[in-house]
Amino acid sequence: MGYGSMFEKELNKLIESEDNIECIKDIISNDISNTEQNKEYIERLLEFSTENKLYRSEAWGYYFKGWHYIDNSEYEKAVENFMISYELFDKLNNKYEIAYACNGLTNVYCLMGQYKLSNEWGLKGISFCEETKNSKAMIILLINTCINYIQMEYYDKALEIIESIEEIDYDLTKSQEISHMLAKAEIEINIGNPDKALKNIEQAMKIESVNNIKSTMGEMLKLKGMAYLKTGKYDLAEDQFKKSYNFCVKYDLIYEKCSTMLQWSKLCILTDNYEKAIDLLNQIIIVGSSNKFNTIMREAFHSLYSIYKKLEDTEKALNYLEKYIKINNEMYDYEQSQLMAEINLNNTKRMAEQYKQLYKRTELLSTIGQKIISNLDISSIIRIINEEIKKLIDLDYFGIAVYDSENNRSEYYFMRDYKIVCSTVNYDEENTLGGYCIKNKEDIIIGNEKLEFKKYLYSEPNYIRGFEEEGVKISSIIYTPMIINDKVVGLMTAQSEKENLYGKDELNILKILANYTAIAVENAKVYKEIENIATYDSLTNFLTKNEILKIGDSIYEKAKCNNQKFTVIMMDLDDFKIVNDTYGHVYGDKAMSLIAETMSKCIRNTDYIGRFGGDEFLLICTGTGLEEALYVAERIRKTIQSSIFVLSDEIKVRVTTSLGVHEYDENDNSFTDVVKRADQCLYLAKETRNTVMSK
Repeated sequence: MGYGSMFEKELNKLIESEDNIECIKDIISNDISNTEQNKEYIERLLEFSTENKLYRSEAWGYYFKGWHYIDNSEYEKAVENFMISYELFDKLNNKYEIAYACNGLTNVYCLMGQYKLSNEWGLKGISFCEETKNSKAMIILLINTCINYIQMEYYDKALEIIESIEEIDYDLTKSQEISHMLAKAEIEINIGNPDKALKNIEQAMKIESVNNIKSTMGEMLKLKGMAYLKTGKYDLAEDQFKKSYNFCVKYDLIYEKCSTMLQWSKLCILTDNYEKAIDLLNQIIIVGSSNKFNTIMREAFHSLYSIYKKLEDTEKALNYLEKYIKINNEMYDYEQSQLMAEINLNNTKRMAEQYKQLYKRTELLSTIGQKIISNLDISSIIRIINEEIKKLIDLDYFGIAVYDSENNRSEYYFMRDYKIVCSTVNYDEENTLGGYCIKNKEDIIIGNEKLEFKKYLYSEPNYIRGFEEEGVKISSIIYTPMIINDKVVGLMTAQSEKENLYGKDELNILKILANYTAIAVENAKVYKEIENIATYDSLTNFLTKNEILKIGDSIYEKAKCNNQKFTVIMMDLDDFKIVNDTYGHVYGDKAMSLIAETMSKCIRNTDYIGRFGGDEFLLICTGTGLEEALYVAERIRKTIQSSIFVLSDEIKVRVTTSLGVHEYDENDNSFTDVVKRADQCLYLAKETRNTVMSK
């Protein structure tokens, strides 16, 4: 008898008893590699169970459909189907089998990088298993929750789960034994025990070879590569990554292939093989974008940003940073929408109306959140929130603090009478509730500040400057920390002169806004950093070539329109290569930095200087004619010639410089022409060296 006719026969048995679903589950599970046949079985199960109102069987149909969508990388559809399965089991009060729907959600959210949601569903499923003594589902959920904790980098919690699995009186299947050992190996790699990890991997490989379980071989080889990478055995690591990659290609394991390429790229970055790393990461992005592998793509974007930042290709670095921020924001926004969607709408009319109001509130929060995330200016963020927050929370004052962990202080921004009041608070010197919130990473809710501050502080808190004058009497206060990756980046606060105004509802609203704002604050910091890289040369602190040319174009246009004068000086250090060749690039860089510092003292506040090449500089003297510019150039030449640059106790060097000077005139059709003519003068100066030349 073929599987098709057997399947129909077993379907009909469901009418007699839905316990016969076990046979249906076996048929679907045993034919899982035949995707199209499997899809037909699942659709037929759903059709049959819906027609005959077999809700338990229908729940299993949606459960299997969820896994089908996971196999096709359609993760959001998988979530929808697992949720329907969960709701059907819930209606039946079937706590034993509902754990499997929880496991499906744990898996798909983990693949989507939604680790908080994955963890929440994992723990929910485990609680059902404990209540119903479902050891089989418990093991599956514990392993998957452990994997989720590994992805979150909570290795201590993951290890606790591994140990709890070992204590359960239940015989693991061979596949579960392998998953258990590989999870343990990954933990050992990340907590600094690669040798222990290799032993676990070898054990898993033995089980795999005896039982011919091929599905995890790619993962084993990848983890082996990661372990060798940790021990500094780079050749062995690369060999394992190649084997893992080839295995995944052979068996069409797309997600596993991308995961291996990501780890392989880390090896390439570590060994300065940027070309290979970029190639691997671009492959990930191509495959990941068509399969919605957001977690892996996010890491790939960040790695490419880091590579191009190191290579000082600021345009590409910014491009990948923006892509990283965009995908990060999309993932965060999805998480927030899912958290808010965990509401059972099949309740009373009164409850339905409450949920309707909650939905409106959620929609407003999401709208505010999108505005916040897309903004990189703190003052603008404050104004955005202040305009909308009064629709959600009754308050008199709203504020944000941006925390500087190095100096243990915060810059506070408060809205008062539609104006922003700014103040710096040093937590080492001042006694504040905000300081307590940041130090302890704790929320604060106070109904009467005068009576309740002692819960948190030994003495009455200091007021933020601008709020201490008579007439301001704050009573109700909420503080919540803004946290990214377990690091406090600031806080958010709502305050009112009314007493006992706030509870958990208001705190939750503020926490959601704080989460959005934390991302925006971190984005702003990273943008500032990359902007500085794009604008200033890290060695000399002079403008980069691109930036000095942009400024030059602007000065040229103004001079042309307003009949103004300006002069360009091109400078080149004479025989600076000898310093690098003699003492090495470390001392060469130090010499360059000291020379740049000396040059800076010779130029005026109105001048612009940029590093034009390796040891070449461009100086723009605004509002300056040739004669005055020649004087500036000669001052620079003499100062450098007479300086001794101390590189170490034993190494002292002298250098000279050649300079070419050209004043803008009517023959110059662009700023590039001005630079070219100054460069021609420099060429003449280089013939004799240590001189200033002009035409």
